[in-house]
Amino acid sequence: MALAIELAAARCPTLGLDGITAALSHPLRMLTGGSRADERHRSVRAALDWSHALLEPADRALLRRVSVFAAPFTVAAAAEVAGVEDGLAADGLARLAEQSLLVVAAAPDGTEYRALETIRQYAAERLAEAGEPDEVRSRHLRWCLARAAGLEVARPDWRARFDQVADDLRAALAWAAEQPERRADAFGLARRLAELAFTRNLTGESQRRFEQAAALAAGPAESAAMLRQAAAVAGCRAAGDDMYRLRLAAASAARDAGDLAGAAVDLATAATMAFRYWATFVRVPSREEALALLTDAQKAATGDGTPRAGDGPAALAAVALAEAAVVADAFGAVQGPADNVAVSETIARAERAVELAARTGDPLAESAALDALTCAHIWAGDTFAAAARSRRRVTLLSSLPPSPAVTHELIDALGMVTEATLGAGDMPDACRWARQLDGHPSLAEVGHRAPLMVDALAGNVEEVLAGSVRLLDAWRRAGSPARAHLGPAVAAVAMVHGLRDDHDAQLGWREILDRLDVSAERAHGYAAVFDGMLLLHRGQARDALERMAPEASEVWKWVSWIWHHWYVALRTEAVVLAGDPGARRHVTEARAAVAGNPVAEALVARAAAVLDGDRDALLATADAFDAAGCPYQSARTLLLAGGEHAGRGTAAFAALGLAPKAVSLW
Repeated sequence: MALAIELAAARCPTLGLDGITAALSHPLRMLTGGSRADERHRSVRAALDWSHALLEPADRALLRRVSVFAAPFTVAAAAEVAGVEDGLAADGLARLAEQSLLVVAAAPDGTEYRALETIRQYAAERLAEAGEPDEVRSRHLRWCLARAAGLEVARPDWRARFDQVADDLRAALAWAAEQPERRADAFGLARRLAELAFTRNLTGESQRRFEQAAALAAGPAESAAMLRQAAAVAGCRAAGDDMYRLRLAAASAARDAGDLAGAAVDLATAATMAFRYWATFVRVPSREEALALLTDAQKAATGDGTPRAGDGPAALAAVALAEAAVVADAFGAVQGPADNVAVSETIARAERAVELAARTGDPLAESAALDALTCAHIWAGDTFAAAARSRRRVTLLSSLPPSPAVTHELIDALGMVTEATLGAGDMPDACRWARQLDGHPSLAEVGHRAPLMVDALAGNVEEVLAGSVRLLDAWRRAGSPARAHLGPAVAAVAMVHGLRDDHDAQLGWREILDRLDVSAERAHGYAAVFDGMLLLHRGQARDALERMAPEASEVWKWVSWIWHHWYVALRTEAVVLAGDPGARRHVTEARAAVAGNPVAEALVARAAAVLDGDRDALLATADAFDAAGCPYQSARTLLLAGGEHAGRGTAAFAALGLAPKAVSLW
């Protein structure tokens, strides 16, 4: 509005730009004090009073009633909310637009109208003066409930349709939540808006709306259900503290509802979270705290062993899963799979959890139990069993309709299967899972660490560079937290920049890594693999061997997961290229250790060919790397072979976007 701009500018010397910005929340109060002789131009309110006085009574009523719309609206919507016939609404809206009190625009679904915010606030004041707010806002609430229900059917234009009504849904909910007699409608709208926001990938709002629905619920049972949904959304946001808090709140609500089985599931799930999702917490619950929750869950599920209302397959399965998580966590302190008793107990507990979860018929419960079994196989040193269990999880979840709980579990499963198949050297599958994970709508803005690790080890440089931008942006927007679980992805990006001879970028990413993780896992695990690979690329075999000096058995805890086969194979290559006198023994032991992993097998075979001086055998590994989906190592093989093959290797490295540094051995 030209007058509003003029009045705001006139107050700039006394309010300043920041003062004007703050005052614009009440523009009618701020936009006053003009110097014009005409009284109606001395304030926006005076100008609107003058325009309002010229309107017919029916048009005044229509203007004040459409003030409840927070977004552009159609003739039909205005007629429904204002309580008039469509024809009368159309004529009235046209006259209001002619008087510059409404803005009219063409839209895909027809003509739309909207009031500028200053005019909308003025009309809302007139609505209150007329004593009509409750009546009109009630009709607006009914209109919003109908619009929300109409969004249940997915269409190609779903996102645009949601965005068109979202502000009105929020406005109607804000009003209804303050009206005791509208509590049921407010609960229904909050729940529906939470579901819609989640589908729209507005996960922060979705969690808040589910929590709001829990507060508006008619009873504790409904409240518990909403809190569980909110916890699942928090899980999708990797907000472990919120997830944990909301599950505990759900347990309390379930107890109030007399649902002992539900309370047992919530308590056991919260206990499991402390071990399963520890990397997403700011304050990780202590082991003692988790054990206390497990004890409470056991009592709620079975009490003194006498059958009662709290007994149920879901509760027993959740408790068994929490027990398996506790045992697995205790075993995690072991440096290697030497304690056969601990290994057996860990696997047995996890298998029992899977069995009980399968009886519930709930794929989510079974997937969570399979996750525990996957971890048990990891600590047992069975890389391929871990990969198989991870694949089974994804198969279980892939056909389920989307929901917060399904999405949270599926993202976790996709992350695990990506890392598990990477650890097993199945690069084609690892890349396939990585693409599915990277393309998941819930991760559109934040990305995931696993695809960066896969692409870095495979040599997919463009994918690493693109993914690293998204990872860095998301990390900075989150406040640059010291999240150690991001360390492997950051180390992978740093290595790729090193392979490109981009030393400044490499240094920048290593500085980020120093802020994220200074643990033994970094020193002896994933970072040793990425550093060793870069040093070998540069022809610094002795430095690589020094970086990976410990035998794999000495650093088992930190290489038992994804990194074991990679560590063994790369260390073997460093031993051979550094001329270590025990190289042949290392090759023999490495062959047995990495058997079944096509990439690691090819790395060890290449080291053996170098040791034997067998150029043909070395060249054969290039084909093996190509077949295994590892173009970086294929190109490196050609450079190592030298002669006429070096040119092909140099071209292959250039095509990948890397700098050829390997020294030919022939």
